[in-house]
Amino acid sequence: MAKKKISLIIYGLSIIDGENKRRDLNALIDNKSMIDCIEEYIRNNMLSYSNDETKDTLFQFERVETEIIKNGEGQKEYQIIYGRVKTGEYGIESELVNVRTGEITKRSIEQADMMPFGFCIAVPAGQISNAVIILQTMGVYGMKLSLQRHLQKCLTDICTDFHLSMRAIAPKEYVDRYFNSGILKKIKMIRYEIPEEESNRIGINYGVKQTKEERIIHKPLGFLERKKKEMQEWFSGQRSYTDIIEMEGFEYDDLKLEFSLGDTDKTFNLRDMNNLIVNEDITKKVNQDGGHPIYESLKPVMQDTAKEYLKGMGLLV
Repeated sequence: MAKKKISLIIYGLSIIDGENKRRDLNALIDNKSMIDCIEEYIRNNMLSYSNDETKDTLFQFERVETEIIKNGEGQKEYQIIYGRVKTGEYGIESELVNVRTGEITKRSIEQADMMPFGFCIAVPAGQISNAVIILQTMGVYGMKLSLQRHLQKCLTDICTDFHLSMRAIAPKEYVDRYFNSGILKKIKMIRYEIPEEESNRIGINYGVKQTKEERIIHKPLGFLERKKKEMQEWFSGQRSYTDIIEMEGFEYDDLKLEFSLGDTDKTFNLRDMNNLIVNEDITKKVNQDGGHPIYESLKPVMQDTAKEYLKGMGLLV
């Protein structure tokens, strides 16, 4: 069978206290680090099923371990916690068909389709309030909400004022890789309000929210080279994305660049780069068994990715 698509989604992680301040992740409470607290929580709840009846979801921690990463001089660079969970939804009856024999069996509403997912959290050494958390997905399947709920419970058990913050990140290093090494396939300019005069000329109703206009340039050869200065100014915050391309009579609301890099296609919306969900396709980097990544092959890929993004966020030299 074909390999299933395995990806990593990367988020920034912080812990906010009751005064809306970010806590030191290496001295969270009573000289215990956040990783210490999470590891203890997982070990105390290992192999027990948690049933979220509001979401019809079953969840279980299956593995956990920690590792300290040192530099060439033996100094601690960062600490990482790896884990694997199993989660699945129930509440829907379905037919299961054997693709080879055609034999049909049934899954009842009380059976959950459990699948394993890996994750890791990497925290730099020293007094630090930001880290990265990496979640493995498989195709459209993931476990973000279930894991996030348990991590929040871990913090609430420590202090009711602690709040887990998981936010989208777009390290410049990640974006640069596409802009410098990728192939720009399309430029999309989108506006969401078509002028009344033009709407009448086209023959469409004016002011309809669902209506939008797109102008797409395919294979825009030379764009990144000729617009290098404008792109650099946009990267540094000195130019608006709406001033990168000027088109008479067409003022766009979104400017999207679609890249191809290896086997991955990525579209960047230059208006909303601060909320970019970073997704790395690692299908070719891990071994699979039953369509799922083998844990021991997933760990080093997560570690390398964590280090890359800690550097991209300026948290590691």
